[in-house]
Amino acid sequence: MSLTIRPATATDRPELAKMLGEVVAYFESLAPGPFPDAPAPDDLWRTAGLSFTENPVCATLIPEMDGRIAGYLAYHFGVWETYAALFVAGLYVRPEFQRAGIGRALMAEAVKLAKARGATHVTWEVWRLNPRAVAFYESLGATGQDDNLRMMMKA
Repeated sequence: MSLTIRPATATDRPELAKMLGEVVAYFESLAPGPFPDAPAPDDLWRTAGLSFTENPVCATLIPEMDGRIAGYLAYHFGVWETYAALFVAGLYVRPEFQRAGIGRALMAEAVKLAKARGATHVTWEVWRLNPRAVAFYESLGATGQDDNLRMMMKA
C-alpha cells in the first residue's frame, strides 16, 4: 500500500465535510449523554472550507492510501506564551485505514512543518473520553498538560 500526504485543495471540501461528520458520530458514540454543541450539516460544510477562504483559518493535510482519502490533519500556527507552535486543530484517520501508520505519518509531517517555520512545539487537545487517541499520542512521546484548563467563549 502506498501512502502520500498532500495539502488539501478546495476540491477536497465535500470529503472533508463528510469526514467531519464521521468524527462527530464517533465522538457521540463516546459521550455519556448528548454531544455538546453538536454541529449541524451546514456547520460541517463551513468548517470544511476554513482552509480555502481568502484568509484561511487553518491549513489541512490529506493522507491518501492507494489514491483513497484516508483522513486529514488540520493545523494553524501561533504562539503559546513563550514559544512558537503549530497547533493541530484536528486529526482523523478513517477506521478502515487505522493501524497503517497514517496518524503517525501525519504527526511527523506536522513536526516537519513546525520546524520549517521555526516553531519549537506541536500542540493539540485530545478529549479525555477518547482513550484510543490518548494512547496513540502517548505512543508518539506526547505528554498531557493537566495544569491548564481549556476555556472558550463564543465570538
